[in-house]
Amino acid sequence: MQIDGNAMEMMRPETEELLSLLDRERDAFLAQVARVPAARLGERPSPDAWSVAEVVEHVARIDRGVGKIVALRSAEPLTATAEELAAARLTPERIAFLRDRTQRVEAPERVRPKGTLTPDDALAQLASAREEMKHAYRTADPAVLDGAIWPHPIIGPVTLRGWFELTAHHDARHAGQIAEIADAFGPA
Repeated sequence: MQIDGNAMEMMRPETEELLSLLDRERDAFLAQVARVPAARLGERPSPDAWSVAEVVEHVARIDRGVGKIVALRSAEPLTATAEELAAARLTPERIAFLRDRTQRVEAPERVRPKGTLTPDDALAQLASAREEMKHAYRTADPAVLDGAIWPHPIIGPVTLRGWFELTAHHDARHAGQIAEIADAFGPA
């Protein structure tokens, strides 16, 4: 992907660090997907659990949604106070909560998988959604990334830059879920 000069000027060291974190966590997520036998990617390990394909679809829906949040907030004036911005940062405690699989979290309806995608289609959507999200991040105004807030339904307000980081930790959470499925199904 070609990045224009203006977008490159907007990139700061933490931008590259965040993009690296996104890539590392996505690679770890996909490594867990690869542990599951291909024939079982669409199979639910239990009636009340998502299949790997459904987990992949859910993660893709999150990525796509974060890109949309940036588009929505970029068009609005920045009105958050310094106190609100400080409260909206991702803290180590909030990150630990995001990654912790011991606490079950019910996904909001809008990001639950529909369960209609084949495993290959879910993986294709995952790849395209991540590229769209990373493009939105690379081209966003840093003032918007650091000055706009969007509420997370579980952990509360998060800066837009924080939402991008959140997706990396969300990948890690679901990599753990897929690892559990892989362990239950046995070797690929």
